[in-house]
Amino acid sequence: MKRLRNYFLWIILAIGVTSCGKDDFNPADAENIVDLGGGTWAKGDIDEWISDSLITPYNINVKYKWDAFEDLGDISAIIVPPKEDYVIPILRAIRNTWIFPYIHVASTTFFNPISPKLIYMVGSPAFEESGAIKLGTAEGGKKIILLAVNFSKTKEMEGYSAADSSWIKQMFLTIHHEFGHILHQHTLYPPDFKNLNPDLITSNWQDYSDEEALRDGFITAYSMNTIDDDFVEIISHLLVNGNTWFEQMLASIPDGVSRRGTTKEQAIARLRSKKSIVENYYRQVWNINFSNLQSQVRAAVEEALY
Repeated sequence: MKRLRNYFLWIILAIGVTSCGKDDFNPADAENIVDLGGGTWAKGDIDEWISDSLITPYNINVKYKWDAFEDLGDISAIIVPPKEDYVIPILRAIRNTWIFPYIHVASTTFFNPISPKLIYMVGSPAFEESGAIKLGTAEGGKKIILLAVNFSKTKEMEGYSAADSSWIKQMFLTIHHEFGHILHQHTLYPPDFKNLNPDLITSNWQDYSDEEALRDGFITAYSMNTIDDDFVEIISHLLVNGNTWFEQMLASIPDGVSRRGTTKEQAIARLRSKKSIVENYYRQVWNINFSNLQSQVRAAVEEALY
């Protein structure tokens, strides 16, 4: 994620996105701005699709209009709404690669009660104080804020190219990451997971590359942020990228010792233990066969991207 930071910044500068400080904006100013929180608009095709495809079957609503009064938690940056042409294609891709696999392997009886009730779509990314990109967040299991929507395209969208696949894949990773948080907020993962590498967790994760993190037994550098993030990063990457990718990552770990004293053998053992704990957690807590879920997600991802 760190290595994407400069790329994000370059794109934002290139398209001329500008912002002002938070203190410069008065929400009352939105009262006379059409479609910026103070205006009203008739429901259109997007709203009908959301109602038919998400609200009615799964009780998940979506906000995609900019709202000066929306509580975005710790996201303090001035934000922009998503491009409306992007809303349905991205939501359809998310539904196909997230909701449908869980429904197929488990059921609506499992998914509907535990699923977030609101997806808030934001066109722009947000940034941590460190400068790292933030692409999404889950709040109390009830709302997922999906950021950087305007940088993602699906295969069905005009102008889609192979380069866009990495952006939309990152969005799939984000939604599975955030849903992983919702799962462990309902029922915590086993204590064994906390004992695998507690001394290597660091709030300075952005100072490490993904390759360095892998050498210490983390699937990404962001996994080192918290134990919770370590757990859900394993979930999201195994589901979206699959077992073949996982084995390739393990094989890519170089011989020798990492800068924090981890051997290749220790790193591989940690990652295999994490994978095993995740699989057992899904089976024992949620009665879900993780391998079956993984197959469903992978097939949907391949269909969405290639």
